[in-house]
Amino acid sequence: MDNKIPKEKVQRWSRPQMKDQEGGEDKTLINSIIRAIELLNLYDKDTKALGITELAKLMGLHKSSVHRIVKTLEYMGWLEQDPVTSKYKLGMKIMDVGSTLLKIYDHHDIINQGMRELMLQVHETIVLSTYTDLCGICVDVIEAENHITYTSKLGHKTPVCSGATGKTLLAWQSEEEIQRVISCGLRRYTPNTITDEGALRRDLQKIRSRGYALSFEETDPGVGAVGAPIFDGQGRLLYGISIVGPVERLREKGVGFLAETLMEKCRDIMDKIAKIP
Repeated sequence: MDNKIPKEKVQRWSRPQMKDQEGGEDKTLINSIIRAIELLNLYDKDTKALGITELAKLMGLHKSSVHRIVKTLEYMGWLEQDPVTSKYKLGMKIMDVGSTLLKIYDHHDIINQGMRELMLQVHETIVLSTYTDLCGICVDVIEAENHITYTSKLGHKTPVCSGATGKTLLAWQSEEEIQRVISCGLRRYTPNTITDEGALRRDLQKIRSRGYALSFEETDPGVGAVGAPIFDGQGRLLYGISIVGPVERLREKGVGFLAETLMEKCRDIMDKIAKIP
């Protein structure tokens, strides 16, 4: 027999009507997915198992509709049925996703700390980017406290066919993905931008061989950068980290010093990431 459900719990999950920017019904949302997520949200530390009747009452839906949602979630591993009570509890898929999320946040904390340490070593801005949909996206920035400095905004998109940040991300993509980027055209941003496919491919090969990318005014006038990759424990590219600053100041500090310092910090970060259980 199903337990009596407190009235306040039913009210807690009353869903507001979804509106678009003009006040009409938002047709981009998929109701079946919304209902499935709402159902999962009914579980908490005090509600560990629920039957079909309870779920239907909580959601204000027919039992047949709830049954289909539950069976789909069970099939995908998000719910499990208790063989004794026949009620449903959260499945192990929740644990898998939670574990992945924790690892993502662990990655960020480790990398952010490494970026701060690197900035104090080289006294230049440190930029973290990731590859997505033919471009690089800035996901973290540690700015140096210099009179003249370079900065980047979170979410800023960068080309991957020019600049140390972009070429670092492109160099370790698959051949198919590299060709896809090249097929979109090699745009010229400055007189130093590489616009020849053969020259770009040779540069990418050099980057892979030595482990870092260089750029002097390839994307922005007066700006130079040294970039290197961050891989996960399975050797998959996660991010590119770049030291960015005025060209003349980077040259004064020495490309060799900057590149070796950057790669050493990347190795340290990757060692720590690999130890995450």
